[in-house]
Amino acid sequence: MAHAPLPGPDGLFTVTVPPRFGVDSSAVGWRGAFFTDLQAAPQGIVDHCHVRFSVQQSAVPIQIRELRAGAAWTTATPGVGVWQPGDEQRFEWRGGGSRRFLFVDPAMVEQVLDRPAAPQTSRRGPAEVIASPLAATLLQALVHDLQDGSPGGPLVGDSVIVALVVHLWGTGSDRRAGIGLSAGASKRVLAYIEERLDTPVSLAELADLARMSVRHFCRAFRASMGCSPHQYLLRASASSEPSR
Repeated sequence: MAHAPLPGPDGLFTVTVPPRFGVDSSAVGWRGAFFTDLQAAPQGIVDHCHVRFSVQQSAVPIQIRELRAGAAWTTATPGVGVWQPGDEQRFEWRGGGSRRFLFVDPAMVEQVLDRPAAPQTSRRGPAEVIASPLAATLLQALVHDLQDGSPGGPLVGDSVIVALVVHLWGTGSDRRAGIGLSAGASKRVLAYIEERLDTPVSLAELADLARMSVRHFCRAFRASMGCSPHQYLLRASASSEPSR
């Protein structure tokens, strides 16, 4: 249960019966985020208050009952559940099955969205389950990357997590969405990528070089280069390989 590669209190899974973990991101080193694919126990109790943003995907319905006198059993439908810091998750469950969990530190959400990640009104009870094919696809992409051994390093996971954060918690218009990198930023970023084709590169590093938030850097890079940072890295790596 003390499975916490993120800063903060130990134990991302405060449950009475621990799950059976599958792939997880601890070896990849995604900064400020942790993802795991697991099999939940058939029954148990979860009792904690979230300190991070969290995305939880369930493949099957489960029965849940809040930890209070007179609470009745209800059905939590499959889908993508979304939590934010301050939300309380205190209930008993029946029925396990395949589940996916992504935890993201508030500091990373602030960096991605370029604004304070202050929670809105906190909730107690079941997660807000949303029908989002995009979120489900992005979570599946994290699973595939980890199953493949993350050959591109942290950049793939970073990119997918940024997309999830913007999709789930980003609001409002962005006037800078179509503006590309400045000449100086482009030179610094591309030189950095070329120098480190054989070593892992993170989005945060590239955004720092461009002196931009991660969210704006991703959009500016695509506007300038016509592709994502990860796609550019793959192309640069392929072109640097000797001809056979």
